[in-house]
Parts: sequence; C-alpha cells; structure tokens
Amino acid sequence: MTNSENRPFLTIKEVSKLIGLSVSTINRLVKKGDFPSKVKISPRRMVFMKKEIQEWINSR
Repeated sequence: MTNSENRPFLTIKEVSKLIGLSVSTINRLVKKGDFPSKVKISPRRMVFMKKEIQEWINSR
C-alpha cells in the first residue's frame, strides 16, 4: 500500500478502518447524502477526500 499520509485522499477501505464502519454502510450513507461523496480520480478509481472525511468526523 502506498503511503496514505502524503495523499490528499483515502480509499473506501481506509475510510472504513478509520471510522469503524463497513464499506457497505459507508456506501449506503453516501447514497442517502449523509456522508461525503466519492471523487473520481481515474476511470476506475473512486476515493474520498481526507479533508471532507475529517470534517465529517468532527461534526459527529
């Protein structure tokens, strides 16, 4: 795995580990609009922006 500290984004698995929710729960929250949306960084890669995830955590 690449060094996530130098990247401005997180994969869904990294977000899952960070906040303690399953990947399917995160996807459900995104769909409902209760979680930051994914950003497409390549044709096959979707990620979450670290800053948005941190703001979501802080708002809890």
